[in-house]
Amino acid sequence: MSEEPVIDPKKARDVLKDRISAAMEALSRIIRENVRDRRKAQHIVEEVYRSRALQPIRGKAWPPDIWDKELATLYTVARYALGLDKDYPDIFHSIFSVEEMLEKAGETVLELNDFDQARKLLLFYLGGKIDSNTIARLLRVFATEVIFGFRSEREFEELLRRLANVLPEEVQTIRKYARYYIALRLAQAIAARLIKNRIAKEALKQALAARIGFEKILPDDEYVGFIARSVFGVDKRRLGKVLSLREAQPRVHRSSSKTE
Repeated sequence: MSEEPVIDPKKARDVLKDRISAAMEALSRIIRENVRDRRKAQHIVEEVYRSRALQPIRGKAWPPDIWDKELATLYTVARYALGLDKDYPDIFHSIFSVEEMLEKAGETVLELNDFDQARKLLLFYLGGKIDSNTIARLLRVFATEVIFGFRSEREFEELLRRLANVLPEEVQTIRKYARYYIALRLAQAIAARLIKNRIAKEALKQALAARIGFEKILPDDEYVGFIARSVFGVDKRRLGKVLSLREAQPRVHRSSSKTE
């Protein structure tokens, strides 16, 4: 199987310029105001996003901790685009200790071939507690790095498979996140005009699912369309050329979903 990326990272990142700009504005405020409190950082992110009419990266759900989860975007930009972990280590580690811990835990799973040992270390990094929300948040950190072009698709696909072996009790959560990830990547590819018709869309969807290797994780077109509109701002006319959509707009479910 080819090692080439399914979605070109540079072209995909082009559709995230507004989001990157918003993250930079929020980070500038955090540094300027010497913010060390995570909750205050959440409020800054929310204010900046709302001023720019941007929604957090999400599926259909709007969980109560969505702005805390969206700090994964700031973490990715701060560390991999700006190097703030080196320039402002005290602020960076104060705000992003959660994302640092989750990324370290995920990288441990990727590095170890012994699943029992990986599970022990994963429990260590996660404070001895593993639940569906924590696993979804771990996957969110890695998925965010993928969509911004700072981590390879292959690594994320491997992480999904390894986590399913390391945490068999969380397989349902991992499969749900895999479905969400495919929908997110399809939406991003549509926004970047990397796929322009239904045949290309279906081919990419099948390719992503085959590479991950789980059964029954194909998202429907309504789900992909919702993310394309809400996260990437794709207009309905363009979506209609690529997706099979009903006329009715999907509703936003404000829930405590833990998989997006």
